[in-house]
Amino acid sequence: MKFSFHVSPSLKGNLTTKEIMKELTLGLLLVFVLAVFYYASAYGSRYALQAILLLVCSLVTTLVCEFLFAKIRKRDPKKEIQNSFGWVTAIILTLMVPISTRPYALIISTAFAIIFGKMLFGGFGHNIFNPAAVGRAVIFATFTGASTNLVTSATPTALIANSYGWVPANADALDGFLSQVGGWSSLFLGTYPGALGETFTIAIVLIGIFLIVRKIIDWRVPVVYLGTIFVMTAIVAIITGVGSYHGIPGFIWYPVLHLILGGVVFGAFFMLTDPVTSPTSAAGRTIFALGAGILTVLIRLTGNLPEGCLYSILLMNMMTPLIESLLDGKQLDILKKAKHGFIYLALVGLAITIFAACSVHPVSNPKGEKEAKVVENVEVNVL
Repeated sequence: MKFSFHVSPSLKGNLTTKEIMKELTLGLLLVFVLAVFYYASAYGSRYALQAILLLVCSLVTTLVCEFLFAKIRKRDPKKEIQNSFGWVTAIILTLMVPISTRPYALIISTAFAIIFGKMLFGGFGHNIFNPAAVGRAVIFATFTGASTNLVTSATPTALIANSYGWVPANADALDGFLSQVGGWSSLFLGTYPGALGETFTIAIVLIGIFLIVRKIIDWRVPVVYLGTIFVMTAIVAIITGVGSYHGIPGFIWYPVLHLILGGVVFGAFFMLTDPVTSPTSAAGRTIFALGAGILTVLIRLTGNLPEGCLYSILLMNMMTPLIESLLDGKQLDILKKAKHGFIYLALVGLAITIFAACSVHPVSNPKGEKEAKVVENVEVNVL
């Protein structure tokens, strides 16, 4: 990893904060429109209306909270709302929740995201945690049962976590999993029930690349984050002996499976790249993304949660001030610190990977099939 440092005087960028947020908003809205299109075409107009209702509820709640906050601080509400970019938080939070989320749950979580995730820290630019991640954590911890009957099937992440322990052992096990989620094409496209932001994965990547070219987001963050997940899970596949899949080695298809499942792609391009809650320096953002990737794999393989992206972001948000302080000083000293920090953290990641690999066991038959066989054997013995 090569780090580039520039001494003062610094050059001012061509893009203003408002222009950056404008393009980011357009990218997020495009992801949302694609999600609405998918649910409307796959399940009907009722689902599209539900998605739009969720976004409207989150946006209105955001505007109300920021209006009241401006009034309390005796500032112009219009200027405060325009300069806080709360609608970005609302859109991201809506894309992080499943379509079955009840509107009142999203309203409450949006209020938590804006009030406790941003306002209490002083508003836009001062918050420590990603506000949308705070709101999603509230839903996950408090409103897991607050869902409609729109989509009742298990999401692919829940299915692979609960039935396979995130480690399908061989081609037969993987085929059994893929048959329940629509195959590889469904996973690559993201056309399956889950969080709205998991829809059309390839489109999210293309939009993310466009934002990178436009210098809206830093390419280092998604590359290092997704690359860390790929390398760690490839090592896990080798250590645990994951079999090949129709000629494709386990250390290839297994990491790819991790990348296209859940919200890691959306999180890589739209959440970890948040300029407020991530380090300001390029070196700091690289270390930040590396740590998030390590935590994501660790949570997925050894935690009790099916997905690790959300909490890895929140945990690394807490580490941002420490990373900033460690990379403060003279340019040559910072370069040395950054290289050493990246190497040391990579070694920690390697140790965690070995630990995770020793803690999991590849599953040939999902738990549901094992239980069915046990019941069948019991019935035969009784008869």
